[in-house]
Amino acid sequence: MSEELGIVIGRGFDTWKRNIGIAFPFVLDMLFSGIFFLLVAGVVALVIGIDVFLSFTEGAGAVFGSMEAGENPQIVEIFGLVELIRPYIGLLLVAFFIVVVGWIIIRTFFRAGAIGMAKIAVERGSAGFGEMILYAKRCFVNLLLLDVLIGLLILAGIVFMLPAILVSQSSPGGSGGFAGNSVLLILGTLVWFAYMVVVSIVLMVAPYALVVDSLHPLDAVRAGFGFFTSHKLDVVMLLILTIAISILPGIILGNIPFVGGVLNMLVAVIVIQPLTLVWWVRLYMAKTGRTMYVNELLLHPDDLREV
Repeated sequence: MSEELGIVIGRGFDTWKRNIGIAFPFVLDMLFSGIFFLLVAGVVALVIGIDVFLSFTEGAGAVFGSMEAGENPQIVEIFGLVELIRPYIGLLLVAFFIVVVGWIIIRTFFRAGAIGMAKIAVERGSAGFGEMILYAKRCFVNLLLLDVLIGLLILAGIVFMLPAILVSQSSPGGSGGFAGNSVLLILGTLVWFAYMVVVSIVLMVAPYALVVDSLHPLDAVRAGFGFFTSHKLDVVMLLILTIAISILPGIILGNIPFVGGVLNMLVAVIVIQPLTLVWWVRLYMAKTGRTMYVNELLLHPDDLREV
């Protein structure tokens, strides 16, 4: 049973209202990511010394505070921070790498569970914690590999930087060569950015296809590409809506002193992310002819014949 985008949004909203627990994976993602970061930071503090760690965090806080207030931080303060951490650069780079990898793993695990919950909710009308664990364990590895594959496709856009690199190697120097190289570098960066946006949009549905249909990463890429080519307008329109409602709370809540940032984060985690997830899952399932739960109380009498 195919649905128009407006129906997908309306029924998806109803599914989200009946399954507020879909926010649970996003809350756990934020919680475990925070705990993991604190653990890594604690280990780093023990290795470099608590005094050094506290001095650095205090100095960094002062610098960022000045930047948020619209003031330019003192060069002396910045160089002081650099000199403070210079002996520990290697350790900090390793810690940063561990944090990034850990965040990716945690996010992918709970993201797989969230998509699985949304699939069951769209399919049956309700979903629980058990479905989250089931799909997280079942699809975690393939979803992680899919993210790596999409990342490599985006990284392949570095070829657009090659003209600037080749010109810089072959030019004899001088202001003319520098200006030409700068133009090529800027153009290459812009084209790479445009390529990145296009790849992201074209494969927007790939993660949902992977979890919903239990696909391998390459099959998910094909499914995402095929879905986009068949439903370009729906994908672009839903993406615009997703971006709009993601930005709106920040505009409204950002002006609230002290608690505005916290409220914006909570709205994003508890409302925006689960709701938009349900929309994307329902769009994919609706356009691929999957069986879906429909709340008959929301139907027009003429539509009851189709259910």
